[in-house]
Amino acid sequence: MNLNLDKSTWKRVRLGDVIHRSRKQVDPLAEGVQRYVAGGHIDSDSITIGRWGDPTDGQMGSTFRYVFGPGQVLFVSARPYLRKSGVVDFAGVVADKTYVLDAIPENGLLQEFLPFLVSSDPFIEYANNQATGSMNPRLLWGPLQRFELDLPPLDEQKRIADLLWAIERHRSEVVSSRQRANSLLEKVRSAMFDGDEDGVMANEVFEITIGRQRSPKHEVGDHIVSYLRSANVTLGGIDVSDVKSMNFTPREQAKFSLRPGDVLVSEASASAPSVGMPAAWNGELSGVVCFQNTLLRYRAIEGVTLPAFVEQYCNWAFETGQFLAAASGTNIRHIGVGGATSMRLRCPPLDEQRAFIADTSAAEASVRAIESEFLALKSLSTAIMAEIFGGN
Repeated sequence: MNLNLDKSTWKRVRLGDVIHRSRKQVDPLAEGVQRYVAGGHIDSDSITIGRWGDPTDGQMGSTFRYVFGPGQVLFVSARPYLRKSGVVDFAGVVADKTYVLDAIPENGLLQEFLPFLVSSDPFIEYANNQATGSMNPRLLWGPLQRFELDLPPLDEQKRIADLLWAIERHRSEVVSSRQRANSLLEKVRSAMFDGDEDGVMANEVFEITIGRQRSPKHEVGDHIVSYLRSANVTLGGIDVSDVKSMNFTPREQAKFSLRPGDVLVSEASASAPSVGMPAAWNGELSGVVCFQNTLLRYRAIEGVTLPAFVEQYCNWAFETGQFLAAASGTNIRHIGVGGATSMRLRCPPLDEQRAFIADTSAAEASVRAIESEFLALKSLSTAIMAEIFGGN
């Protein structure tokens, strides 16, 4: 996108000359402060901050004393590569490593332009390069003030900021739409699978197989084929950017090869939220492809279940934590074939499965359309930011 910017009228400034850092402090509990903002409350892909914590929740540290109010910009100086900054529309406190910033219009910077400036690629790159400390690198206030950039005149800043804020408002609406669409999809799945105490055992309606173990002896042989492992299973589907290979005999290939419609489930993880992550195999690679024992393969049984029904069951079991509940272990949680087959579910006749699949397909199409719009907005915003501030 070309904004036809005439940068000949832009003025080179030091950031410290056009912003002010508020250092006002209070005792939040004594003063009855109702909200605090930590790094975890700030989303890296948003220019606004809409989440906070309650000072009485026991999670707020002793350094949360710095006051902020509506309209101010918060910038987390620790680990600046995380891009933790944004505008608030409420009052509260932050910790000492979060700067509370105001623009100084009389020195050439508008407040509505500031949040885009501190989230721009050149500023983040500078912040990363200037951050000090190995375990928790931080951009100190002095180096932050020394950052230089070319600023447009105030009237042009206003025009640019109006455009960027319009995109941000649209992005926020799309995010809300995406949340509603995902919620609808989850409700459709839950209506089918919740309350499964009297259902059938999973292995009665699905063929559940754990993959073949990786071993040095399988690194060579006459039947080297590609295989998938847990790293290839992502929330976005099967990732084939890094696929390994090892020897599978013809008999092993017959047992462990994949066919379109199979669902691969992450069998174990040290991270609880990743246990049971599913992804359907749709023939992303040609030839024989097998799978390792870090994955479980769910396959429909002809005449009993449909492949798309299997996929929806695995999605439901993951998003509701049923796979995690079936897993065992302390440091690394394993589902195992035993855990997978012990799970129960309602398995309706094929006609009812087809109707259910039609409903979930419609909901998923809505999610994909909204996600496509979100990505288009993100691309547009990135292009505009690059034209204004430079960078990637």
